[in-house]
Amino acid sequence: MKDVKINEHAKQQIRKLFSQRNSLNILKSDPELTQIFDNFAFDEALKLTEGPVLEKTRVMCILASTIGCNAMREFKVYVDACLNVGVKPREIREVVYQTVPYVGFSKVVDYLLAMNEVFDDNDIKLPLDDQGTTTPENRREKGREWIDGIFGAGTAAQMEKDCPKGQEHIVEFLESYCFGDFYTRNGIDMQHRELVTFCLIASMGVAQPQLESHAYGCKNMKISKMEMVAVLTGMLPYIGFPKTLNALTAVNKAYPEE
Repeated sequence: MKDVKINEHAKQQIRKLFSQRNSLNILKSDPELTQIFDNFAFDEALKLTEGPVLEKTRVMCILASTIGCNAMREFKVYVDACLNVGVKPREIREVVYQTVPYVGFSKVVDYLLAMNEVFDDNDIKLPLDDQGTTTPENRREKGREWIDGIFGAGTAAQMEKDCPKGQEHIVEFLESYCFGDFYTRNGIDMQHRELVTFCLIASMGVAQPQLESHAYGCKNMKISKMEMVAVLTGMLPYIGFPKTLNALTAVNKAYPEE
């Protein structure tokens, strides 16, 4: 078998992040690829994220990206990694919940069950505490407030005004369900919630207009361009170059002066 030469920095990061080394890679069957990927993901790319973003932020964003990429195996690995670097179970759950209005429940339900399996393996008591903050009566209004808070004052009203006739219910669902039911939840702060959303959409690779909107949203949430680039650098080994370059295009459009 090929002598796998993993850089020391990569080895240290792998030991810290993952409980079981063999759950991450294919060391025995494909040592050559293991060497290439580990040295890139956990040395070259990761070093460029360590200053601008917190480790917890980086792994939460990668966790969201695994759902966007439909990568169940890596999702389980990164639930474990999140726990190992101090991300709280409720924070992990909120990352997963946040993906529901973007990729749909039929996809997320499998990831939710997988997350709960990892929690159970770590003796985390389920169900976790509720984090919802709205009522059936105020969810739409609270959602409209968050839309304006993230994308600028008057955005919700403009969406309603521009909506084609017969499609008004879609805007109402966006306000009450997507933003009213999910963005208003506790568990993670609004900066992380919007950043996680951007990373999820980036990993999907099919929604450039929405990606650009959420790049502006991240900017409005006071996330710097340096942080955005660092997060995407950490995600690059998992989502690939085309999706990363599309995401960087959205970032550069939202942050032209930086």
